Amino acid sequence: MTLKELREFLDKVPTEMDGFSVVNGEVGYLDPNDDDSMVYRVDNPIIALYVDESSKEICMFHQTQEDVNNVFPKDISDGDTEGAE
Repeated sequence: MTLKELREFLDKVPTEMDGFSVVNGEVGYLDPNDDDSMVYRVDNPIIALYVDESSKEICMFHQTQEDVNNVFPKDISDGDTEGAE
């Protein structure tokens, strides 16, 4: 999707939806090799946008608290940064 396509889409969204949350959604099959497999959907809130002018991309980042807890040591994710260098 290009930024122009996104703008055209957003211009069609009614203003009554201005308070709606925007999430990054992911869908897939629980078993990609089974045509009868259940479909899953995972939605994550978008927490940041990054514009990369060299690649001409706009990246929408999402992160869950679980992701943060798994990346950083417990003392950092709990807000205690003492001794976490």
